[in-house]
Amino acid sequence: MASVIENVPTDYLIAVNSDWLQHMKRDVLEPIAARGLAHPVLTQIRSGRLPKEKFARMMANLCWVITGFPEYVAALAARCPKNDHVVKAALLENAYIERDHPFLLAQVVNALGGPGDAILEGPDWVSFEPDPYIHTLRIVIEGYVFHRPWVEGMAATAVGVETVTPAVFGSLGKAAVEHYGLSEEDAEWFRIHGGEVEMEHGNDGLRVLDKYVAADDINTQRACTAGARLVSEAIGVGIFDMVARW
Repeated sequence: MASVIENVPTDYLIAVNSDWLQHMKRDVLEPIAARGLAHPVLTQIRSGRLPKEKFARMMANLCWVITGFPEYVAALAARCPKNDHVVKAALLENAYIERDHPFLLAQVVNALGGPGDAILEGPDWVSFEPDPYIHTLRIVIEGYVFHRPWVEGMAATAVGVETVTPAVFGSLGKAAVEHYGLSEEDAEWFRIHGGEVEMEHGNDGLRVLDKYVAADDINTQRACTAGARLVSEAIGVGIFDMVARW
């Protein structure tokens, strides 16, 4: 099995042509990923100084959100314009890939001594008590996926989640093995989320925005930027701010 990835730079993001997407990449996504990587909580995890129970609690809270991601991506595929067969097929394939990720993340939680299996089995509000911040994050993501215009849902999830996750969470796998006792197999979720497939999912989101948002549609550009900023900051920085409050 391939070893987990120690660190992932943000240069995996594709070059974008639209001025507004250049702004999103340069002034939103890349700085948020950099802030996440420099966060004191991540520094503590990488050095093994964050107590194991807090690391377990953080990953359990994340798992409570991630259990819904196969459904979220499938919903975005269903809402994709009917005749865009390429994008619809890519989203359906992504949803199929995502089906395993809750199980892999629950494996991390279990290995840290947390309730990974209980979170998977549910029901949601009986098996686990999420931090209020995580409850808010889940409601925000579901609002974008199910209720906002499709392209804003793509901005918030395919871009907001999947462009920063490889840099931030992919960087934690080595520490999970070296400092927290996980085997390479236990840490598979980190390896995947720091790898090329996850990077490409974020880039696919950027390509969708480039395709569907017109150069003169300032309102949609700003709405998509706002969604990507809100969710990427929540995933890339806010989760670690939550841990710092415990």
